[in-house]
Amino acid sequence: MSKKRKSVPDSREVLYGFHPVMEALTAGRRTMYTLMVDRTALSDRQTRAVELAEKRGISCKTLTPDQIRAACGSDQHQGVAVAVSPLPTDSMESIVAETGRNDGTCLLVLLDSIVDPNNLGAIVRTAHCVGADALVVPKDRAVGAIPAVSKASAGALEHTRLCRVTNLVRTIQWLKKKGVWVAGLSMQADQTVFQANLKGPLALVVGGEEKGLRPLVRQHCDYLVSIPLRGRVDSLNASAAAAVVLYEAFRQRQPAG
Repeated sequence: MSKKRKSVPDSREVLYGFHPVMEALTAGRRTMYTLMVDRTALSDRQTRAVELAEKRGISCKTLTPDQIRAACGSDQHQGVAVAVSPLPTDSMESIVAETGRNDGTCLLVLLDSIVDPNNLGAIVRTAHCVGADALVVPKDRAVGAIPAVSKASAGALEHTRLCRVTNLVRTIQWLKKKGVWVAGLSMQADQTVFQANLKGPLALVVGGEEKGLRPLVRQHCDYLVSIPLRGRVDSLNASAAAAVVLYEAFRQRQPAG
């Protein structure tokens, strides 16, 4: 595993929507090239974005609604977009080394074959809100940190540490050697999320939208947890399930009293 922080040189993407743009400007983790708005008579939100961009020394330009739609590839731009470098990624080594795993503060979210940007964005937002240290996403057969994910996360992606790995099973094995417990979310678990101990250094593994955890990933987890259900449908979607488990972990980790 490389120990270097990575980003793709000389490539650009366009973040769109008020919250992703503002959070990217605030976080300062990307190289910012040009802010775009779709009118000369700016709305209050557009004014805030332009003022923040100008403070950062970022150029601004006005496009037509059709031009900004074409630049974003989406109708959900809310009249503002920004050309940026890709979100930088971190190595597993740096994440684990910097998160104080021995004092119980390490909380990682591993995603196994999540392909829907809306699901990933919702998971990112919840993980950020509970204070998770990082998300780990496979490089293949999974959605990455694309602009649609930042939009779905309401900009939370801009504050989230992300690690892309070639092999999720090998990553799980490496984490276990480092003293991190690995819990997989599965309906076939022997204990519910409310019975499980989710304290201490923990990596939560959430499976894909269609089939959940892949068999080999499930096999390498230290233990599995399920979410009890009483309705007629047999499961929650991936982002809702992740939210339940992450907030139970958050609750268990709160100081007594």
